[in-house]
Amino acid sequence: MQSAAYGIGIYTAPEAARMVGMGTQTLRRWLLGYEHETTGGGRRRETPLWHPQYDDGDDGVLLGFRDLIEARIVNALREKRIGLQTIRLCMERARAIVGEDRPFSTSQFKTDGKTIFLEITRGLDEPQLIDLKRSQGVFNRVVAPSLADLDFGPGGAERWWLLHGKRTIVADPERSFGQPIVAEHGITTARVAQAVRAEGSIASVAKLYDLKPRLIRDALAYEHQHGLRHAA
Repeated sequence: MQSAAYGIGIYTAPEAARMVGMGTQTLRRWLLGYEHETTGGGRRRETPLWHPQYDDGDDGVLLGFRDLIEARIVNALREKRIGLQTIRLCMERARAIVGEDRPFSTSQFKTDGKTIFLEITRGLDEPQLIDLKRSQGVFNRVVAPSLADLDFGPGGAERWWLLHGKRTIVADPERSFGQPIVAEHGITTARVAQAVRAEGSIASVAKLYDLKPRLIRDALAYEHQHGLRHAA
């Protein structure tokens, strides 16, 4: 497996898809491109939406933290049934404005996102944009919530707080390679869940790892929530 670069984080496609709450195969198609039949019976090759932070290797596609955030925002748009070609065009326009390959996870998009989104969706004849009072409605209802739980630095998105409204469970590319962790202690949520299964109670794990019970409950809530989404 490729080595994780410090501060970038590293995720397999299944890991990233689980965190975002989407299908692994769909994520692969976004990052690797795909072929499909045209209405005329021919074949068309679609290029990747963006290029991952890691080069292709024998291990398959690997994502960095910025890739994870791009996927989260694109998936939020797709869940509102906004067409992939519309999203592709929006990303191309955003790249021209922001000057980065992953425009949705930049500090500039966090700061000026509403203005940028209005500009990149100008003139697009997409039913969902119209239904949601055009692009401002989409930004307020779809994109802005996807940015709300993120911390940004000069280089772009730096942390994702994984339980909405709480600062207990985080994905931080500078800690545990970006895997979901209990922020106060650094232990992964997966390890906490495994320990609870092995020890049989939250109280036992709290004593074993010197963890507050509420943090263990939050770790379990995250694992349960995303386990269900992955299963679905």
